[in-house]
Amino acid sequence: MRNKGKKGSLFILLARGFLLFTLTLVLLTFGVLTLSNFYYNHLSRIPDYDSLREDRELQAGNYPEVSAEKYLGREGAFAVLKKDGTLLYRSSGTMPDRLTAGELQCIQDYDAPTYVESTMLDDKDGKEYIFTKYYYEEDREEVMILNDALEVTDGGFDDGRKTYTQDEISFLRGDRVPGFEFYRCSLEDGRILVGMSAVKDFRAYNEMNLKANRFFFLLLPLYALALGFFLLWISRQIKTPLVRLNEAIESLAEGGDARIGDMKGPWEIRQIGKTFDLMADRLAESEKQRRQMDEERQKLLADISHDLKTPVTVISGYTRAIRDGKVPPEKLDTYLKLIDARAEDLTGLVNSFHEFSKVEHPAFSLQTEKKDVCEFLRGYLADRYDEIDLSGFTLQARIPEDRTIPCMIDSGQMRRALDNILYNTLRHNRLGTVLTVSVTEVERGLGDLPCARIVLADNGMGIPPSMREKLFEPFVKGDESRGSAGSGLGLAITRRIIQAHGGTVRLLEPSVGGYSTEFEILLRKV
Repeated sequence: MRNKGKKGSLFILLARGFLLFTLTLVLLTFGVLTLSNFYYNHLSRIPDYDSLREDRELQAGNYPEVSAEKYLGREGAFAVLKKDGTLLYRSSGTMPDRLTAGELQCIQDYDAPTYVESTMLDDKDGKEYIFTKYYYEEDREEVMILNDALEVTDGGFDDGRKTYTQDEISFLRGDRVPGFEFYRCSLEDGRILVGMSAVKDFRAYNEMNLKANRFFFLLLPLYALALGFFLLWISRQIKTPLVRLNEAIESLAEGGDARIGDMKGPWEIRQIGKTFDLMADRLAESEKQRRQMDEERQKLLADISHDLKTPVTVISGYTRAIRDGKVPPEKLDTYLKLIDARAEDLTGLVNSFHEFSKVEHPAFSLQTEKKDVCEFLRGYLADRYDEIDLSGFTLQARIPEDRTIPCMIDSGQMRRALDNILYNTLRHNRLGTVLTVSVTEVERGLGDLPCARIVLADNGMGIPPSMREKLFEPFVKGDESRGSAGSGLGLAITRRIIQAHGGTVRLLEPSVGGYSTEFEILLRKV
């Protein structure tokens, strides 16, 4: 059979099937419910006050033409009264010939969302009546307690009454005419309709309900037939492309070729096929990148091994030469100085690896305190001034003297972060380079909040474009040859420390102000 839905939408396909299935169930349910209700009404003849008060003859005042049995059952009766309770007509002598306003008020209002339950307590102190009115739409209730004299002793209904007559209580209790219940409702012209219908006990209603509900047993086999037809239809429409998709997923899970191509079928399934092919392509690219990362990791381990091996080899060779007596006495001091220098290099590498592992550890935390960034930088540059000057660099500090910019700072870690940037500048630039350190306050910085902006800039040799994007990655050196000084971890450590402060550090694009390198640090102001 040709798949007629392959050019359409899956939504339309499923919606059409669902609507057809739902319509079928609705028709089946409606048919069974109609049969059940018809049979139940036939058995129970539930009083129909709505139809009674809409009867044309009743509305026109032709009361004798109205059949009480038709609406209220074989023993039912009704009365029509004026607003003051004066009787206009009663269909049976069992109906009262006059009702007071209080008695009318105690008859259950057919349109009101309430019902009343009553309890009578009879002890040595006399009788006590307890009435509870339930408002089932508002989920609340009112309780009224009357004594033997029919006086309200506690609670009360919202009408504010304090005493009742025996007839009024009989209407509230529902025993005005034993075996019958009364309801009242208003007609359009102000007349009052009071109906009386026989009360069937729970057992009778239960038996009638059970007989009527037998029709619902037809729903199960009818539902099974409709469901089977629907499932068969859906299966024939979309099973083939879904099977093909499943085969592609299994192939992908086994590491094979997972491309699907044109799946046919509904439009959404074809889109799933295209997306799956795109995902398969991306997974292939991800696998390619993973292999590349593995290669880079192996290269990284080789680089670390080389960085550690070089000073160790030099120390080992010079030490062996001294031990074997191959070093003339006049060169012994030179050899020892070389060994000491290599040992310091090795110590520096190990310290860098240790610092990097600490800042990358999940448990790394800062001991911050509120400090003025301007004062902190003045102190830092004062401590580093001699070192900068002896290196042949010129320092320009642009730190405002007339304001404070408070931030939460861990002084030790922040110094380490700044040292890594400073030492890279001193190591990779020529003598005479101008180093500029500036501090400004930015009103809309991190998260559009005020922050301190620290810029460390120089007019030196600059950073090659090929290295700018990966400058803050571990083991990236200004000179990509492994023989260059340093571990390549300094700026990676700096970035982690600044991030731990809740800030950011980045390398700005070369500016028009003569700076070849500019590092920007943003710290949130407190």
